[in-house]
Amino acid sequence: MAMKRQILICGASRGLGLGLVRAFLEGGWQVHAVVREVRPASPLEALRAQYADAVQIITCDLNSLDAHCTIEAALQGLRLDCALFNAGIYGPGHQDPRQTEFDDIGQLFLANAVAPIRLAQQLAEHVIDGGVIAFMSSQMASVELARAADMPLYGASKAALNSLLRSWQMQLPQLPWSLLALHPGWVRTDMGGDAAPLSVEQSASGLCQVINRQLGQRQCAFLDYQGHSLPW
Repeated sequence: MAMKRQILICGASRGLGLGLVRAFLEGGWQVHAVVREVRPASPLEALRAQYADAVQIITCDLNSLDAHCTIEAALQGLRLDCALFNAGIYGPGHQDPRQTEFDDIGQLFLANAVAPIRLAQQLAEHVIDGGVIAFMSSQMASVELARAADMPLYGASKAALNSLLRSWQMQLPQLPWSLLALHPGWVRTDMGGDAAPLSVEQSASGLCQVINRQLGQRQCAFLDYQGHSLPW
C-alpha cells in the first residue's frame, strides 16, 4: 500500500484551519494538526476520533522561538509533502495606526508575518523535494490591489508576510518546493463574519485542490483559493 501524503497544518483548532484538516483527511492525507491547546470535546478531537489513524495533534505556541523543536519531536523524522501555516490574528479592533500601541503592532506582525516564516524556515528540511510550503495570506496583502482600506494594520501584516516570503525565495539558488501565499477568499469565520459569501468548506476544498496542483511545481506564487494568480 502506498504511503499517505503527509501535511502539517499550523493553526488547526477552528475556522479555516479546522476546515483544512477535514478537507485533507477527506482527500486521504495524513494530517499533523498544530494547535495551542487541545480542548476536550472539540471539533478537532471529533475528527481525531473519526480518523484515528490519520490525525496527530501537536500542541505548542507557534510564536515561540522553540516551536519547531516540539513539532520536530512529534514528527519523529517523518517527511512532509506540505507544510501549511494558517495561524494568524486580526490585530487591534480599531485598525487605526494613530491609536496603535507597541505591544499591539508587535504581536500582530509577529503572529501574522515573522513567526510563520521563521517556523517554515526551521522546518523546511522536513518537506520533500517537490513538496509545498504554504502560508495563509490575503488579497489585502497585495499592494497593487490596495484592498485593505478597512483593515490597514491586518493588511500590512499580511503584506509583510508576502514580502518575507519573496525575500526567502530570493535567498535560495533554486526552489526545492513550491512557496505559496494563499488567499482563502472572504470566508464565514469569526474573522470573516456572517456576511462572507464563502463557507469554510468551499474555501478549504479549493485550497486543498490548489495545493495538490502545486506538488512538483517548485514555484513561488500568490494564489487565491481557485488557483488564480494575484499581484504581489
